[in-house]
Amino acid sequence: MDMVLKYITDRQNRILEIIVSSYVNTAEPVGSRLVSKMMGFSSATIRNVMSDLEDLGYITHPHTSAGRVPTDKGYRCYVESLMRAKEITKKEASRIEEEYRLRRKSVDEIMKKTAEVLSSITDYTGVVLFSRSRGITFKNIDLVSVGRKKVLVVLVMSTGIVKNFIIDTAEDLEKDLDKINNVLNSACCGLTLDDVRERLLGQLRRERDSTHHFLKQSSEIIEAVLQIYYDTEVYLEGTSRLLSKPEFGDPKAARSILQLFENKNLLLELLEGDLGEDRATVHIGRENKYPTFQNYSIVTSGCRLNDELVGRLGVIGPTRMEYDHLIPLVNYISETVNRTLRYLVE
Repeated sequence: MDMVLKYITDRQNRILEIIVSSYVNTAEPVGSRLVSKMMGFSSATIRNVMSDLEDLGYITHPHTSAGRVPTDKGYRCYVESLMRAKEITKKEASRIEEEYRLRRKSVDEIMKKTAEVLSSITDYTGVVLFSRSRGITFKNIDLVSVGRKKVLVVLVMSTGIVKNFIIDTAEDLEKDLDKINNVLNSACCGLTLDDVRERLLGQLRRERDSTHHFLKQSSEIIEAVLQIYYDTEVYLEGTSRLLSKPEFGDPKAARSILQLFENKNLLLELLEGDLGEDRATVHIGRENKYPTFQNYSIVTSGCRLNDELVGRLGVIGPTRMEYDHLIPLVNYISETVNRTLRYLVE
């Protein structure tokens, strides 16, 4: 990015900043007269600089207007080099803290609530990605036979999450369930389910005594649970809020928005590369690899549990976003969620 930005003069930077800020606020193309009034240069001078910025790919103009609008490249330049982040207001901070003052019983509750908070406070779509394979440890498991080759698994995690699954087994385990239960609970308390699997597999490789059969059965049960439970969950709230934005006001755009968010797996694939990032990340328009997301920007930040990154939270909106406000706001909510998760497991 620096290799591109170093060719832009201070005057070009200032004009680009004005165009981005004005367009974000009004959704109207920005003309040279407005920029001229703000900078004190003649309209002719401003038009020449705007022409240069257009040649460089930072702005463009709709066919029906003489005004300019930022391109994705222009927004990226703004976010990386020109933006002055705003502090969140005391009112916003108080509202966020109030939302998390009530102690919640599980991570799932917190994540769902977070998507709601993000949407309501920003007026965009709130999104949370939560990976159950990170940070959450195993507390207790109960196995109950519910039929031939079928077992009810009641899984209790350190965060208070309780999940029930019915899994199919290769053989009828009813007579062995108590021993399998003991193997799982005695050997694996305090570990993540991935660690449980690794421990059981390690024991299987080392031991060939009377417990080998139960270890093998225990490993198969954990594998089945992992397949069901350890998907990354996607929480979305406020998808209809985008319909109020000028960019998405026509019926075709409305249908596109609703269809887009029906496919949560697409959103997961888009952001899974950020799951290991702690800092805020911004994906702008055509930077998103899937065409269906190329009219949107996505601002997310990491969330932690037990000092391990477990997901992302943020907002989805038009490329015409208030990046200077949203990035610090998303970071603040991320920090609040991290504290809330920490209290949950203490």
